Amino acid sequence: MKKEEERVDVLGQQLTTVVLHIPSLRCGGCLKRVTEALRALPGLEVLTAALPTRTVILRYARQQLEPERIIEAVRACGHVPGELREADHVEGE
Repeated sequence: MKKEEERVDVLGQQLTTVVLHIPSLRCGGCLKRVTEALRALPGLEVLTAALPTRTVILRYARQQLEPERIIEAVRACGHVPGELREADHVEGE
């Protein structure tokens, strides 16, 4: 999938799909806390969350939400997030 295809214009909002690696995730409770905090952010959708790989795949509206807010939400849960990078391919798309 090309980078241009990962961004979809919906109602004037450009959506971007990204992968966030969170190395400090150790249990389902941690993962639940982080995903709930992320879901509370405006313009963000959690697509998948996987404890074995310690990754969360997100789609967010760049016009509504800056990447720094995503990082701050994870830190507020007591975790140190890794790099937020654009997804090469997301299953189901």
